[in-house]
Amino acid sequence: AVVSTQSTGIDNKRAANISGVVAAFNTIMAAQRGEVPCKVTSARPLSEDHLEALREALGKFLKENEKLLLETATDEALIGGMVVEVGDKRVDMSTATKIRKLKAALAMPL
Repeated sequence: AVVSTQSTGIDNKRAANISGVVAAFNTIMAAQRGEVPCKVTSARPLSEDHLEALREALGKFLKENEKLLLETATDEALIGGMVVEVGDKRVDMSTATKIRKLKAALAMPL
């Protein structure tokens, strides 16, 4: 069935959609296993102590049968702080965003 589905997709010039289908399948399977993907982006690499504290803090939001899958990335454009993404939730605690919001507030007339 999988081969015929792939063949049909390719025959109908939908090969570009295969990566989306695979990603959706992986997301469903991770949910079945109780895995909760989380991406944390910081301006600089996090130390092991910071990572452990982060895992502990994020773990408090998980159900008993869930497992945190933590992925980290760096982006110097954040200046400081971090952006945490869990599922469809995103919390931006970066310095760059705080500066942008402050500039926007100062630009508004009184």
